[in-house]
Amino acid sequence: MKIVLVNKYWYMRGGSERVVFATKKLLESAGHKVEIFGLKHPENIIENNYFIDHISYSGAKGLNKLRMACKSIYNKDAKNKFEKLLIDFKPDVVHFHNIYHQLSFSLLDVVRQRNIPSVMTLHDYKMISPNYNMFHHGKIDETCCGKKYYKCILNNCMENMGESIVATLEACMRKWKKYSDVIDAYIAPSEFVREKHIAHGINKAHISTVANPVDEVDISSSEKDGGYVLFFGRLSAEKGLDVLLDASKQIPDILIKIVGTGPMESILKSRIRDEQLNNVELLGFKQDKDLDKLISHAQLVVAPSVWYEVLGLSILEAKLAGKVVVGSEIGAIPESLPSELLCKPSDSGDLAQKMQTWYGAPFEKINSLGKQFRKEVQEKHNPKKYLDEILSTYERISK
Repeated sequence: MKIVLVNKYWYMRGGSERVVFATKKLLESAGHKVEIFGLKHPENIIENNYFIDHISYSGAKGLNKLRMACKSIYNKDAKNKFEKLLIDFKPDVVHFHNIYHQLSFSLLDVVRQRNIPSVMTLHDYKMISPNYNMFHHGKIDETCCGKKYYKCILNNCMENMGESIVATLEACMRKWKKYSDVIDAYIAPSEFVREKHIAHGINKAHISTVANPVDEVDISSSEKDGGYVLFFGRLSAEKGLDVLLDASKQIPDILIKIVGTGPMESILKSRIRDEQLNNVELLGFKQDKDLDKLISHAQLVVAPSVWYEVLGLSILEAKLAGKVVVGSEIGAIPESLPSELLCKPSDSGDLAQKMQTWYGAPFEKINSLGKQFRKEVQEKHNPKKYLDEILSTYERISK
């Protein structure tokens, strides 16, 4: 088959990029022809001549800001270059990942006009909500889903009134042009994501759950206790990092290492300094062997999310390394962890208690559970299984 993979970025920026790169590799290794479309970026690993110029919305002023806002809703340049790619490559299927804002939903007009089967992997909630993670001002908000997009403005759900207005207009256009009906098949990474999209209007016959692939990595659970609890991921409010710092005060004898970068980095530094959280270390961005080593020697991994987590890639990576993970009972996390490892979201006391309990659990118990977790990920998130399922989806909608 000939497949076009579409994603904004083509460097390892986050979970969606991990999935799209893995998808490309798996398809090509199985003998399929793959072309890509996206946004030019200095950090891109791969690009082609069809990519549109890099777009940054920060710092825009006056008329330029207005032009940028219009482009985020409907990018004609992206539409034209995408159409040129499809004319030249003649794909059997287009597989969309993250396209909103920089590429925009204008791309869906092209596949509709040219009658090309299309698939979309749901990495977030943008197809049902103006706010892609349905989280703002420290809490989950589903009120602007469905036909109530105007509530995004009333509640300032983007935490920036200009952005909230643009996000609302984008959602209204998506609804008016019936873009959700253009996609022939949706792929949800978890049952939670599938059910949430169905609840807010996506046809359940068009959406299936396909677990994201997780590559086998050379991380083994070390018997050498590093003496710390590890968080790794994006440093943003929805990840529950304020809750983690509150919990750290209740377990001062347990060292907590935080790995990552993001919009909360300076806030976390200030809190650690001002509140004298001597048992918390902020290590910054780590990757490859440096991150693998930190995971390997962690006594425990923690995922205190307070939003509707789509999957929880860090949880899966920790499980594959044979690590026990304490996580919030929210979103898709309960699909990956047993009840005894779940804590109430936003409850620092419950999080601290669970961390303390499992940090001090006997090695035999930790090791046994870690082996079970590793096996679970190897089976459920096997790349070959993922490839078979997406190929089955491609073939079904191409008939």
